[in-house]
Amino acid sequence: MVIWNTIRLTTLAGVLATSFAGAQSILHYTETSGFDHQTRVGSLAMFQDIATDLGASVVDDADGNSFNTLAGLQQFDAIIFSNTSGDAILDPLQRTNFEAYIAGGGSVLGIHAASDTYRHSTANGSNTGVWDFYAELLGASVQQAPNHVTGTPLYDLFHEGTHPSTANLPDPWSKEEEYYYWESGYYRAENIAVLMVEETVGPNGLVNSYDAPRPMSWYRDLPDGGRVFYTALGHAASNFTGDALFKAHIRDAMDWILGTQTSLAPAERTATLHIHPVPSNDQVMVDWLAPPTMVYRLRLVNAQGRSMTERNMAGDRCALDLCHLPEGFYTILVAGDGWLGVEKLIIAR
Repeated sequence: MVIWNTIRLTTLAGVLATSFAGAQSILHYTETSGFDHQTRVGSLAMFQDIATDLGASVVDDADGNSFNTLAGLQQFDAIIFSNTSGDAILDPLQRTNFEAYIAGGGSVLGIHAASDTYRHSTANGSNTGVWDFYAELLGASVQQAPNHVTGTPLYDLFHEGTHPSTANLPDPWSKEEEYYYWESGYYRAENIAVLMVEETVGPNGLVNSYDAPRPMSWYRDLPDGGRVFYTALGHAASNFTGDALFKAHIRDAMDWILGTQTSLAPAERTATLHIHPVPSNDQVMVDWLAPPTMVYRLRLVNAQGRSMTERNMAGDRCALDLCHLPEGFYTILVAGDGWLGVEKLIIAR
């Protein structure tokens, strides 16, 4: 499993996130006109912490005012729909602005009840959906009745394929959650699943057709350059305040959304990468724990995804010169022969 640097440097990172040129901005949107999960406070705190790790900033929006103008939306590199709900949260102009934002290459991350927001016409009983664009973008609308399993039972989640959002999750991941149903709702076939829940038991005490193993997290690359990631996980407030694995899943999904992941082909195997000291000044030592059978390629990438340094790594340790680089947040990747290691780096002087 990839080991990420989780050392807390709150004051330093906050300063760098503010001053580092090109820092990215995230909109955290939590408005509801349906069921309110009461997770917005914990969700905001979690995303503020994640943004600090990623060298980004977060703007909170509980009433949709950020959608009033397209120019306002265009300041954000990604928009999070965190447990939004209902079909009466954005007015027609705000929805038009959001569609234009997506057409301009904007990206979206949805959590749990984001798929109970603007339900698709095919998932809305006899009613016509208010805004099918949204559900088709996100990739799903939860089934109407029943919506989900009873309570938050413990089931296993299994990785599907390889994606950065699951790099720091066990496989399987045993998690208590309000697992959604999609069968009679809306589910977009083009979604690329990354987490599948095992067969569940329905509210009637039976294993129904909609209880079959099904996606709980997925992604898509959008034709206009943006990205979409959605997870049905995140029902309880404890997800945001005390579940380190949930936070890792969302943090790594956010990292992917913001484009700090490079174009390296996904590796079939992950290897441990250690860097020190942290934070670093003019030099960092890189320790690579993988079979020393070939020359690996090391790449240092800045917060905008631009490769700043590339070199071969012939052994299991090397010193990397940082003198030519400005302060800020970076990612170190080492890859080769199907192995991939990733580590975050802060340069501070």
